[in-house]
Amino acid sequence: MAKHTMKKIQFERVVEHETVALQVAPMVDIVLFLICFFMLASEMVQGQKDPAVELPYMKSPLAAVETRAEIIVNLRPDGAVTVDGESLTPESLAGLLAGESQRAQSRGRPLRVVVRADRRQRFAALDDVLVACRKAGLDQVVFRATEEEGS
Repeated sequence: MAKHTMKKIQFERVVEHETVALQVAPMVDIVLFLICFFMLASEMVQGQKDPAVELPYMKSPLAAVETRAEIIVNLRPDGAVTVDGESLTPESLAGLLAGESQRAQSRGRPLRVVVRADRRQRFAALDDVLVACRKAGLDQVVFRATEEEGS
């Protein structure tokens, strides 16, 4: 009879404490991605503000508090109305606000509209914007202001 010899199975030696290397490159990538994201997001918010509009002054400390808005309506000194940089007539503004209001209500929340009216404009132009908001069925309209000059 043939004699069977058993070979010993040799396992690789397991190192108990391997050193863990910190991967810096992926962490830098994520940080740069977040910086780019927040820069672009802030540009989108700033894009709705018309630099030609000088806001009226207000004594209240609440003047500096900015309410989040879904639509910012800018009323320029010459009476022109702009939303996202596009000039609108009072009729087209009412249509835009009505459509956005319906879209917001379908999501279960009211539309937030902020009016940035220039302090040098005529009241008749502001009244046209308020009439457009009323035609669109908006319950609340927020006006932007800055703190009183010299405060």
